[in-house]
Amino acid sequence: MANQLDLTASDKRQIVQNYLKPNSAQFDILSSTVINLDEQRTGYLGDHFLLSLTVLMSNGETDRVEQDIQLFVKALPTAIPTLAIYLEEMRAFTKEAQLFSQLIPRLSEFGRFCPEAVFVKGNNLIVFKNVKLEGFRVLSHNGGLLDLVHLEQALRALARLHATSFALEAQQGKLIVEQYPGLLEENSWLLEENYPRVTELEGVIDVICAIVAHSEQNSKRVGTLIKLLPNCVREIYELVKTSQMYRNVVSHGDLWNNNVMFRYSDSGIPVESLLVDYQLSRYVPPAYDFNMLTTLTTTSDFRSKHYTFLQGYYYQSLRAELNRHKIEIERMLSQDEFRESCQYYRKSAAIENFIISHITLLPKSILDDIFSSAESYAKFCGQAKIKRILETFDKELDYRTRMIDIIENMVDVFGLELK
Repeated sequence: MANQLDLTASDKRQIVQNYLKPNSAQFDILSSTVINLDEQRTGYLGDHFLLSLTVLMSNGETDRVEQDIQLFVKALPTAIPTLAIYLEEMRAFTKEAQLFSQLIPRLSEFGRFCPEAVFVKGNNLIVFKNVKLEGFRVLSHNGGLLDLVHLEQALRALARLHATSFALEAQQGKLIVEQYPGLLEENSWLLEENYPRVTELEGVIDVICAIVAHSEQNSKRVGTLIKLLPNCVREIYELVKTSQMYRNVVSHGDLWNNNVMFRYSDSGIPVESLLVDYQLSRYVPPAYDFNMLTTLTTTSDFRSKHYTFLQGYYYQSLRAELNRHKIEIERMLSQDEFRESCQYYRKSAAIENFIISHITLLPKSILDDIFSSAESYAKFCGQAKIKRILETFDKELDYRTRMIDIIENMVDVFGLELK
């Protein structure tokens, strides 16, 4: 059944060899099966599968042992052709495949921050070790929100990712974008003619303005926000660019609840975190990711109480990681520079919070319906999308509360009440 993934016998053999490294035992593949994980999916921009391989290991003429290998596979979606074309046009799968075949293995030599890829085929399929077997899982039934103990582990994983950038650059004596030219070029928010996300962003602006017009009682405020918010959202095109002021790192770029996995102690306390999904990675300062993670997984009230602590926790985690590599953090990023850059990138986090959350916070039944077929996906745009969003806004208290909080955070961050 592995041909469901277009895997040849040679592909499967290479997968097993990569999985078993550094074990050099001889083996034969006895069987392979594929299970589609659509009903268990935590993301919608890819097809997910479980690949199981039964292998007969041979360490000698008589020492033969069967071993079952279970792997997680991420592939370009096929059920919705327009979605596949969209992902190809924005080079999402291409970027992630190239990162996992070139850069991420080098970064991972300095610290673990993501699942290990054992095989990449073209630009449309990646095979990972199944970290669920280690106990890692995405936190569910939490409304996309993380508490303090989960955020601490997520920030430690983020600090490990960022520290690997500094470590690799220190080892090689040149910037990652010089070592891997083009690999981290922006593919999410490019202001270019006919680029698919330009139209998408204008659609997002229409949605945020529709929510404001639908929910805001103060007519004068409605006019002000509808006038000012669009250009605030469009600032994302500048905010994602590599900084000329602050030190840059490999940035995850898509940090919301379902892209963070946790492993727990026997008592249920999170003890480790991994970050998944690198389709939108870029080369920007650490504060971009820090603000994105802490904004998309918390409420404004939570941040008012804990933001300063979280800043300090991330910075000290980064210091500890860099100390392992014998790098002084002050040479890379002073605490004052980090705080200053955090203030600057509050804007990108506020924008991304609405862009991502107005979709991901929809009830699962609605999301499943949207991505159930090419026809349903095609209908979720323009006025039909706005209608469905506003219906959910009216019916679902949790969704309405979060959308209002996210928009009010944008108003605060951009100082719109002062204009």
